[in-house]
Amino acid sequence: ASLLLAAGLALGSARLVAEHRAGFERLIRRTTLPMTLLVLLLAGGVNGARYWGESRALARLPAAAAGAPNVLLIILDTVRAASLSLYGYGRPTTPELERTASRGVVFDRAISAAPWTLPSHASMFTGRWPHELSANWRHPLDRTHPTLAEVLGADGYATAGFVANAGYASYETGLDRGFSRYEDYLVSPGMIISSCSLGRAITRSHALRRLVGNDENLGRKTAAEVSDEFLSWLSDRPDRPFFAFLNYYDAHGPYMPPEPFARLFAAGKPRGRISPLHRWNDAPDDRDLTPEEVRLEIESYDGALAYLDHELGMLFRQLEQRGLLDNTLVIVAADHGEEFAEHRVFDHGNSLYLPALHVPLMIALPGRVPAGVRVAEPATLRDLSATILDLTGHRHGIQLPGRSLARYWNSGADSPPTPDSEPLLSELRFAPNNPAWFPVSRGDMQSLVRGGFHFILDGDGQQELYDIHTDPLEQDDRAAREEPGTLGAYRRLLDSVKTSESTP
Repeated sequence: ASLLLAAGLALGSARLVAEHRAGFERLIRRTTLPMTLLVLLLAGGVNGARYWGESRALARLPAAAAGAPNVLLIILDTVRAASLSLYGYGRPTTPELERTASRGVVFDRAISAAPWTLPSHASMFTGRWPHELSANWRHPLDRTHPTLAEVLGADGYATAGFVANAGYASYETGLDRGFSRYEDYLVSPGMIISSCSLGRAITRSHALRRLVGNDENLGRKTAAEVSDEFLSWLSDRPDRPFFAFLNYYDAHGPYMPPEPFARLFAAGKPRGRISPLHRWNDAPDDRDLTPEEVRLEIESYDGALAYLDHELGMLFRQLEQRGLLDNTLVIVAADHGEEFAEHRVFDHGNSLYLPALHVPLMIALPGRVPAGVRVAEPATLRDLSATILDLTGHRHGIQLPGRSLARYWNSGADSPPTPDSEPLLSELRFAPNNPAWFPVSRGDMQSLVRGGFHFILDGDGQQELYDIHTDPLEQDDRAAREEPGTLGAYRRLLDSVKTSESTP
């Protein structure tokens, strides 16, 4: 319909121009220069307004506390812990992250509050569970609850976000609230084409993609570009502590690492720039991927992780050269994981199985966070905001819900976690227009990780229970073998977590 409408408008316009050709040519000659100047003026005005707004916001900030540490929150989009050598994976996908992690605390069982980007980020930024927030498939994060950037800004921090996921982490999602600077869209030909519906429709054509031999997302911002944006801002930042949020998108499908990382783990010929999984995502009912196709996708994913790790190493060396790491709270985590047919589905955002929820988490701050510590107990990313406020010394003003993760390494902390405490909630709301066999197509889903078990409640009331210590890929559902009272206890615990409103 869009193409027919465009063709009709083009035909009508062409006839009109042909009937008044001389006048049209005069109009073109007279307006070309003014229109060019107008476009340049508008472009300059948009960017100028953004920088002027940032200057005004920084000028209004109060003085920060003496000695307040910087905060660097790095979120690796779509990175599952099971594929990182930091967590025992067989391929050396994260040597740089392993070196950095030796400076701080590594959580072996960090759990995301949601298996896709927007509600997971919203939970991390507000300290609230996804069901308490507006952030959903078709709704941005509203202004009901304060965000971490707003609270740190009130503490005198210069705040900036540098985002590569333009689909679910851009300013339209509401995640930019509280940031004085927020860099999301990359100005490039690919981004311009993908920003209009007709351009997206044409470039999503699998026939066209196959013809050009490339399934890459148009306008993807690379890890190097995100780091460059941050380092450039860092060079011009005001003389006050900063809170910087970096979102890297290189491990998100389609997995298209640059050379030599595309060949790093390839057992034979690399997959190239054509992704069978990219086509599966558009029509998952058509067919399952073959074992060979799955192997190639995993090799490409691992290569993307290695490229991302390489760029993180370069970033950390830059920060070290600038003398910033000694007074910077560095947190590296992922918003969610990724599935590779452990339960028939690929990608993320369609189930609550552990591969989509188990993510890396590393926290480092010399003098405040011990070095070389591993935490075995499960922990939730929902507590990141409370952790950051605790480690930066925030005591007054707006508080955010959750509890500081410092309780996991401070032996003298009140109510330290035990293996049977701390039920960790994850949620996934119903997603329309998905195949009926997708777990999320049966309604809203919830799950709890408690101790060594993972309880999942599907939208149709079906219950699943897995021993995540002995069965990390969750292939053995114990629900049918458990006593009814055990499953009932999990249901009651899930209801109690959901009905208890988060309070700071």
